[in-house]
Amino acid sequence: MIKIFWKALGIVRRGDHLEWVASSPFLPAFSFYEIHESGVINAQPEEIIAAVSALNMRDDLVADVLLSIRELPSKLMRKFRTAQQQQQEQMATFGFETFTLLQRTSHELSLGLVGRFWRPDLNISHISNASAFELFDDPRAAKLVLRFLVVEHQPGIRTLRTETFVYCGDTRTRMLFAPYWLAIRCASGWIRRRTLASIQRQLSTGVR
Repeated sequence: MIKIFWKALGIVRRGDHLEWVASSPFLPAFSFYEIHESGVINAQPEEIIAAVSALNMRDDLVADVLLSIRELPSKLMRKFRTAQQQQQEQMATFGFETFTLLQRTSHELSLGLVGRFWRPDLNISHISNASAFELFDDPRAAKLVLRFLVVEHQPGIRTLRTETFVYCGDTRTRMLFAPYWLAIRCASGWIRRRTLASIQRQLSTGVR
């Protein structure tokens, strides 16, 4: 019963990841997990992954509003800094381009992100490639993998699944990240579901 409770919150207890089937190779150990899946998509796997790669999550009004709210504390902090500091810390709009491409195949797209996400400015670290992501070893930051996976249920029946894996290197980071994770889960889940629905709609109608 306790295990089901933690699972519902997306919190992975120590050692539970060892029982996982098909976890991300970029985060073999992880502390938090979230999954969402689309309805049936009538398209080839390569088309689905291409649609994910081309998607701008900020084109969705709800996602844009929610992400703008999340960016607000950082923007307010920047207003109180000097002009030189503001220029040095020019913040790009958060989106898929903020992530590091870890892997792209005909059935999968994996993106990585490293930062102290609980902080107002997210404190995102620039990671150049998949190797740098795997080698990154600062326990003060959390490592996140966002995976889009085309699932073949039977010939011609496909869905798109999103999975979020988060690894915290030590107890302190895990304790800092946990309240943030619980606070943003509803919003992040809403964004994921709208992203999946957008791709399903786009490939079904040919209209974005």
